[in-house]
Amino acid sequence: MTTSLKAYADAALSAVVSNPDILQKSDGSTGAQDFVLYLGSVLAGKKIEAQSNPGVDDIVLSVVDASGGSGQAASSVRLSLTAGGLSSATPGASLVLGPEILSGADNAVAVHVRVQASNLAVGTYGDLSLQTNELVETNA
Repeated sequence: MTTSLKAYADAALSAVVSNPDILQKSDGSTGAQDFVLYLGSVLAGKKIEAQSNPGVDDIVLSVVDASGGSGQAASSVRLSLTAGGLSSATPGASLVLGPEILSGADNAVAVHVRVQASNLAVGTYGDLSLQTNELVETNA
């Protein structure tokens, strides 16, 4: 089911992010690139929950590799709810966001992302994405 949940570049939920540019040198000398995405909805009075068991099951954000082993590996991405948690986050692991996300900027969930890729041929890689489990949206 389609929901109004989107990823934004800012906590005010004013700039939708669909495909962030993450530039890295092919020799790995760039180091890790950290950024924050804000997951939320700008529609008033909405509640977003897991479709499997709304209000009980968690919303889970996962790193998905569309190319199945070629290109950039899912293990090059770490997810955390805090900047400090990125160092200990398991590479490629999913992130539990809780059982619901309420709409409005005050309720947006900050997701800290670290990307570290090296030893790839020079090019543009678009094989990785962030996806949630199936969600439903209701009036809060």
